[in-house]
This record gives sequence, structure tokens and C-alpha cells, in this order.
Amino acid sequence: MNIVVCVKQVPDVDDIKWTKENNLDRANMLSKINPQDEWALDWAMGIKKQFKEIKITAISMGPPQAKEVLNIALAKGADRAILLSDKAFSGSDTIITAKILASAIKQYVVNYDLIITGQMAVDGDTAQVPVSLAQLLSIPDVVGVNEIFNADKNMAIVSQTQDERINVFEVNTPCLLAIKSQAKKHIVPKIDDYIRAQNIAIEVYGLADLGYDKSEVGIIGSPTMVWRAYRPEIIKKSEEIKENFTDNILEIIKKAKQ
Repeated sequence: MNIVVCVKQVPDVDDIKWTKENNLDRANMLSKINPQDEWALDWAMGIKKQFKEIKITAISMGPPQAKEVLNIALAKGADRAILLSDKAFSGSDTIITAKILASAIKQYVVNYDLIITGQMAVDGDTAQVPVSLAQLLSIPDVVGVNEIFNADKNMAIVSQTQDERINVFEVNTPCLLAIKSQAKKHIVPKIDDYIRAQNIAIEVYGLADLGYDKSEVGIIGSPTMVWRAYRPEIIKKSEEIKENFTDNILEIIKKAKQ
């Protein structure tokens, strides 16, 4: 059984910088693995522990420094890592990102049974890439997954919470699962795991490898664009109360509700 896990390097939300095109300046920010993608890795590793001969491929699209999150994936137990990196990919919107991922999976992970992703990334919160990827690969998908009960070469059984209900799905594989909840066991790699990961070469593919033209990817090829991006302004007010504390605090609460 072959599992693909999509992981993304995202910026530290306390260190956000922007380019003149209103895209995140990823090269000059502190970065980390997207939390929900790390949950996806943990779920994949849980499946691997249940069955023999499962191979996990971690795949990421991003700049060269995105190798850092792939090293984490390898240290957690992934068997293979693929980085899709090219300057031409910079600024790609969600649909172009999904197209690039789909092309890479079709070419380099031919016999996959299951794709696991995070529901969304903290640098976008769109949740559009997983469903777009599934559509481009012509496979069924389940989003908002909070538990994987079973997954094999024939079927995946998962649950999803929606409108205070718990839905249970049986999905034929190959399929895509977008994870929204932490796995029961969080895997923390040890030093030996990182040493083992260093001995696994990360495969890197770019524009020419995937057969795209510059006009089809990046900002130029994206049908959508960021019109405006800004940091929300947080205004904090304080008021000192010295006398008639109870009466004054009640008056302040009443004004705040109006």
C-alpha cells in the first residue's frame, strides 16, 4: 500500500512579510510545517504501524528551504520525499498549486492508494487545494476528517463532524482524506530518526520535469490573485476605576454591549 502525504512549509504568523505583489515573502520569514499537515503525517504513520509493506511519500511544493519540512516528514517515518520547486511556481494560487501537485503525483507516485492532506494551511485558510487535487486526479475525497478508523488497498473508513453530527464514510481507494483533527498519537522524532532522514535523498522536480510552460504557472498562470492583504489592526483600550467600582464596571459593560 502506498500513501502520499502533502505537507507545506508555512510562515510563522508572528513574522509575516509581504512582497509588492501582495504575496507572502516566504524567503525572508521564519517558517514551520503546517500544523494540520503534521497531523496528516501522524495519521499516515498510524496506518503504517497497523500494516506491513506500507510506503509513505511526503510531497511538498515550495522554495528550496521547504526541504526542512520534508526532513521532518522523513524523520517521522516517511520513506520518500519529493520537493516541487521552481521560481516559476512562485505566487501560484490554489488551483495552480493543485495542478502542480496532481501532475507530480501522476508522474512520480503512480501506484498510490491513499492521499492524506491537512484540511487547510494557516497562511491561507482556503481549504481549496485538497478538493481541487482530488478532482484533478479523478478520485473521491472526504474533507474535515477527524478520525481514520481503517485504511487499506480497497477502502478507507473515516469520520467527519458536521453541524454537531458525526458522519462515518466508507470510501473506495484510491481516495483523498483532508485531516482536521490531531491523531491519537503525536510522533516526536528522536535524534536517530533525524540521522536516518539525512541519508534519504530528497527528489526535486521543477517546471521542465512536470511539462509546464512559465505562462501556465505562478502569478501569470493563476486565474485568481490577492487583491489586498494586510495585518488586522488591534485596538486596546484601558480605563482606570478608582471610586464606585461596581457601578462603574456595570456601566462599562452596558456600553460595550450596545
